[in-house]
Amino acid sequence: MLFSMMTSCGNAPFGSAGPTGIDTIAKLPRLPMITTDSSLIPVLTSPANQATGVPAKKAVVFAWNPVTGASGYRFVLSANTRIADPIIDDSTLTGADTSDTITVSLSYGTPYYWVVNAKNHDGKMAWSTIGSFTTESDPLVKLQNDYVGQKFGMFIHFGMSTFARYNFPSPGGEWELGGEDENLFNPTSLNVGQWADVAKSAHCKYVVVTAKHHGGFCLWPSNGPWSMKPHSIAQSAWYQQNGNRDILKEFVDSVRSRGMEPGFYYSVRDGTNPPTLPMVLGQLTELLTNYGDIKVLWFDGWGWYVGYFQIPYTPVASLVHELNAKLGHHTIISENNHQKALWNTEIVQYEIPIDGPPLSGNTLPSEGNEPLRIDDCWFWHPMNNSSKSTKFVLDRISSANAVNATYLLDLTPDTTGLIPQYQVQAMNDIGATGVQQGVIQP
Repeated sequence: MLFSMMTSCGNAPFGSAGPTGIDTIAKLPRLPMITTDSSLIPVLTSPANQATGVPAKKAVVFAWNPVTGASGYRFVLSANTRIADPIIDDSTLTGADTSDTITVSLSYGTPYYWVVNAKNHDGKMAWSTIGSFTTESDPLVKLQNDYVGQKFGMFIHFGMSTFARYNFPSPGGEWELGGEDENLFNPTSLNVGQWADVAKSAHCKYVVVTAKHHGGFCLWPSNGPWSMKPHSIAQSAWYQQNGNRDILKEFVDSVRSRGMEPGFYYSVRDGTNPPTLPMVLGQLTELLTNYGDIKVLWFDGWGWYVGYFQIPYTPVASLVHELNAKLGHHTIISENNHQKALWNTEIVQYEIPIDGPPLSGNTLPSEGNEPLRIDDCWFWHPMNNSSKSTKFVLDRISSANAVNATYLLDLTPDTTGLIPQYQVQAMNDIGATGVQQGVIQP
């Protein structure tokens, strides 16, 4: 017999041992009973008693050995304690069910208790002993804890906005508009390994790069048929003249080779091709299948601009979860929607120049992010080349870590494709001083 959902039924708790010394159900409405018969006692077989890590959400199979002469069975399941109200109390199982199973969907990390009653045509019956098991912990909780446990990461904003911007240096006006000539993208000395070295010098545990920002320019050779106008490094002369270099491939290889985790920023907002669900799912599939295990998909321009009506959250999250399961990956979803809640995201984002830092007393898995640049611009521009102080950054890391948040600090490679020297030095100082003070773990 199959149960497609759990329903609350009955008011009675599990009771104590019955007259034969067998655990019984107390105060539940009884089937007509003349006498008990110890030969009718069902033997529980699955899940094993006191088992842990029983799969949840997937189909959980309950089974017991069939009892000779049984005309029917009654199955009772309770959660959390043996005296809790049953969530399933079924007395419609017939003798034909003796070799079948009951399948239900259970919650993560919950202890369950269950018993089975057998009866025969003469009204005799007996209860099984009480079986107990605990379901597996929620894998998302582990992903969240692992992500926050990194404590300090480096953000990289690099792309078409590095070369084509408007109204700089205003932080809100530093993005490309979309549809720019791809040949504007021309980093003359691109060295992604330098980016990874800088992150390593500060003892960062993860690095996130802008795979695609609001203008729609992709730092990888996106090949899907979902875009009206392909807009990526593959359409640039730089790509053709430099051996078809895939920047994201160089990025993930460089980051991993230095013992850190790579992540991708992805803007749903797209100034070149109005976003559609097939385009978003197609590009995300490329990012999650072509570059190995990606620590985080860091979304932007979605809830606060495009909206979840145009690009719903559920199919995007389902794609990520399905690819994780298929590929054995551990990607978490981080959506910068400014909600300060686990709403359409698996990590709460605080874009500090807008939202302020993670709140005192916060317990949700969170991340604070902001630019190293003192002008709070996310992309490189040639003005105001100075950074926030080492003390300022270390205070930010400490305060974020104290409220269940990691901290993501943004750097800005310039038009050569290198992180400017003043930012390189700032990260060296942050790493050295942070380790000395115990703020950063080497």
